[in-house]
Amino acid sequence: MKGVILSAGMGSRFGSYTKKEHKLLLTVGASPIIDHTLRAFSQAGIVDVMLVTGFMSSRINDWVGDGSQYGLKIETIFNKNYKSGNALSVQMAQSFVDGKDFILAMGDHMASSDLITHVIKFGADYQGNVLGVDFNLTSHNVQDATRVLAEDKEKISSIGKHIKFWNGVDSGVFRFNSEIYEAINQWVNYDKSGRYELGDMLAYFINQGGLLKSCDISGQFWCDIDNPDDLERLQKRFVQPDK
Repeated sequence: MKGVILSAGMGSRFGSYTKKEHKLLLTVGASPIIDHTLRAFSQAGIVDVMLVTGFMSSRINDWVGDGSQYGLKIETIFNKNYKSGNALSVQMAQSFVDGKDFILAMGDHMASSDLITHVIKFGADYQGNVLGVDFNLTSHNVQDATRVLAEDKEKISSIGKHIKFWNGVDSGVFRFNSEIYEAINQWVNYDKSGRYELGDMLAYFINQGGLLKSCDISGQFWCDIDNPDDLERLQKRFVQPDK
């Protein structure tokens, strides 16, 4: 199974932090954020990874190289429209995944290899689309998270940052199949707002009858690093995500 990591965003909520450095090259412990994610992919058994870049793309390209230091084979692709939303970055990886299932992760969501493995192995007889959902709600992990309402048989019936009824939050780790590209391409052509976020696309996908299931990753390590407070909190409480 291949992996796709979205690494294009500007990290605007980091203010002066990201005027000189890419958000994903800010450090947690002794390593940049992106290193933790790449090592987690490698430890979960994913070898072929694409990084979709945008803001400060050369910094990311120079840092990760060909991926051999992580035990990976890394390709990068530049999304010139990265300011228009991360769904367009997912769209950029379509030829890379070549119609096969793949794991998608947000570059600014650190996640453990155990969490990724859990999503990979979810549902022995289910070959559809999956989102790792944390149902262990705390004041921290719901603050800026994408909300999820999962109902009978793990079916996600609603997703979005502002939905009123919800029982879990999006961890930023997905398992997708080629069906998701049919939905993205259709939605981008249909929606003329000029802003294309993955959460909005998934809401469209579900409303059109698409099936997205929740994989319960409650208790697994993950962290959405949105701002300097998140980074400082993680640095103080950091536990190596591969343990």
